[in-house]
Amino acid sequence: MKQKNFFQILGLVIFSALELTACASDDAPLTGKRLSVLTYGRELVPDADLKKNYLIPEPEAVSAWTQAGGMSHHVMQNPALSPKIIQAWKISIGKGGTKKSVLLAEPVGQKGIIYTVDSAGKVQAVSATAGKKIWEVHAPEKSGSGRVGSIGSGLALDEERLFVTLGTGEVVALDANNGSVLWRVDLNTPVRSAPTVYGGRIFVVTADNKLIALAQDDGRTLWQHYAFFENMSLLGKAAPAIDNGVGVSVFASGDVVAFRPENGSILWTESLGASRINSAKADINDIRARPVIAEDKVFVVSSGGLLSALDIKTGGVIWEREIGGINQPWLAGDMLYVLSSYEELVALEASSGKILWVNRLTQWQNPEKKKNRLIWTGPVMAGSRLVLVNSEGKAVAVAPQTGTIIGWDEIDSKGSLPPIVMDNTLFFVTENGNLIAYK
Repeated sequence: MKQKNFFQILGLVIFSALELTACASDDAPLTGKRLSVLTYGRELVPDADLKKNYLIPEPEAVSAWTQAGGMSHHVMQNPALSPKIIQAWKISIGKGGTKKSVLLAEPVGQKGIIYTVDSAGKVQAVSATAGKKIWEVHAPEKSGSGRVGSIGSGLALDEERLFVTLGTGEVVALDANNGSVLWRVDLNTPVRSAPTVYGGRIFVVTADNKLIALAQDDGRTLWQHYAFFENMSLLGKAAPAIDNGVGVSVFASGDVVAFRPENGSILWTESLGASRINSAKADINDIRARPVIAEDKVFVVSSGGLLSALDIKTGGVIWEREIGGINQPWLAGDMLYVLSSYEELVALEASSGKILWVNRLTQWQNPEKKKNRLIWTGPVMAGSRLVLVNSEGKAVAVAPQTGTIIGWDEIDSKGSLPPIVMDNTLFFVTENGNLIAYK
């Protein structure tokens, strides 16, 4: 494997934007926010009046990545990582992704240990420094669970406990030191989200569009919220975001719900619905990307084509852009980075929604014949650069000030879930079922 100075930061060059076309629909009125039809069909281009001298936050050392999105609010800013990194080690986590068993769970870690769960529900603890297995356990217990696809849905850590959500409908608490089972509960419906841990509670979203709060000590159900059922949705659900006593969960119906974590009381609801982009993607209301809470705002992107900044207290719309996606937006300072459904990496001013730059990533393995569509995941900021991975197993580093690709490497022969950053190391879980460390 030939190295290409992966993640070496170069000079700053403004990257040009490509056109996104859209048209207004003459179908029946849709739920959600209405945008002027005059805004459709325009190019997705940088806003001319936006200042270009944004500063990204200084890198900060991260010693723990305890849940999907790093922490419960999903804002990790700029974790520290060396300017030049290379592959340090690789280890199998078990079964990778297949058509019947999709790999959904991003890794988590703390105290020098990385935890993974494969697509068959095998949980594994690995030394973050040496890449050596410490323990493993097969989490599902339900009869016939081996035939259920998408078994390993997510992981979260709190103190000495590791929480595992499974497509079988089970939520399992393990001792993080040795993998022994502390408790397990069966919710009788597949759990498709990673758990969010906050205030002595675990919050999960099920396949039938329920938000359930469980007690961390024994797994008993504390409260439930039933969202509208949606016949058409994407595989996998977004872990709720929680900060300062306010939680935000998103659903396949396109609904955004703010709640009190302690009792489930609803503060407000907002429906993003679908945009009027003439695309099959816009026909799905589902919100697959994790919401992001930052002070007085929550950022939400729907698969149907809307990126919204909402007031965390009222749910009121602060700004909206016609950008859809299924990956969590990344917030760093006052810049919000979003990977669109059309493989466009977009940088926006978080306070206004104005666009700083747009980079359209490669969409095809064979661009000339437009064959074998590439799927990208990310972005994740690490060491002052944005990291994305495509379904071909190639990772790229992008300059956050300009959108310029500044480095790349072949991670694996297949794609990866979004990486995590811990102890100055970047960890990838790939579709081949490998955990790979770069430092």
